[in-house]
Amino acid sequence: MRGKVLAALLALSLLAGCAASEAAEKAVSDEAQEASSGGAEAAEEEDSSSFQELFEIQAEGIDYLSVEGIHIPEGVTVTMVGKDSESGFWKQVHAGAEQAVEDLNTALGYTGDAKAELIYDASAAGDVAEQIDIIDQMLDKNPDALIVGFVDINSGRTQLELAESNGVPVFSVDSAIENSLIVSTSQTDNYQAGAEAARQLASLIGDSGQAALLVHSSETETGIERERGFIDEMEQNHPDIEIVNISYQEQDERSVDDIVAAVLSEYPDLKAYQAMNEETTEALVSALELYGPEDRTVIAAGFDASSTEIGDIEDGKLAGAIVQNPYGMGYAAAVAAFREIARMENASVIDTGYCWIDAENLSDPAVQMLIYK
Repeated sequence: MRGKVLAALLALSLLAGCAASEAAEKAVSDEAQEASSGGAEAAEEEDSSSFQELFEIQAEGIDYLSVEGIHIPEGVTVTMVGKDSESGFWKQVHAGAEQAVEDLNTALGYTGDAKAELIYDASAAGDVAEQIDIIDQMLDKNPDALIVGFVDINSGRTQLELAESNGVPVFSVDSAIENSLIVSTSQTDNYQAGAEAARQLASLIGDSGQAALLVHSSETETGIERERGFIDEMEQNHPDIEIVNISYQEQDERSVDDIVAAVLSEYPDLKAYQAMNEETTEALVSALELYGPEDRTVIAAGFDASSTEIGDIEDGKLAGAIVQNPYGMGYAAAVAAFREIARMENASVIDTGYCWIDAENLSDPAVQMLIYK
């Protein structure tokens, strides 16, 4: 555990900016030097170890970034169903889960047919019917465990019952549904992340004025909880800020450009605009460039850490963003699945954390590890 400087991305100090200590910077520097001298294989190993050194994900005393002590049978198969086949966020979730599988195979000395396997697939963004079809296909493979990032909070209940009847434990990642059949959920505390977004935005606009909200979906847990946290924080602690518009990208027939243009036209004094995921953040910045007022700046803030968003922060187009830990999320979900297969205890909720990033902390080693393409 020595050298970990961002305990679970959960401590309140992280909310000020994911700052990494000099010890972490030295660790990353040392690893980079070793990797450069040890070739590509060594570099890959160091990339994995540096993540473990900078981050910690624990729940109920269980280390979800460790496979130590987990013993599973040979030839185990875990299936994972993501939300969005094109999203950089979900590619990171997948990568984290794959790394957990690789680490466990290495720890157990499994090779060839004995190795544990992860089978991954994802639907197109927001396509509930396609995701249900993929879940059905995964269950047909009779996996030892199933991990799902649910697109819709009202979907998948029939599949959960089918999984239970076939003895397949189900885990959720990023977005869950309310169902007692889900063993464990690895996710950001989206309500608190939404509240932190509100606090940061309030600070940016001097705690007064009009703000608008662009939410990716009113039907997925991430959208619902982030919006709820944002609104509650504003109403309870920032009474001089008025939320004048809330729009839902996936439920609105208009493009984000059209939504933003209409809001700016109706509210010419709008001071800030908050987006609630990667896609809406990138689209919001683009729309504000096209339709923003010429005589002043409407402050934009967002969620997630795609390379496009980071570029927008560097260019001053985006004030900052609430950033999650998708790689750690995927890793923790896979560890939870393996622990269940090994008949070990699991936490029901694994909070993988969040923090605010802006131009001041982009160079921190931990922040750099959270950026994805």
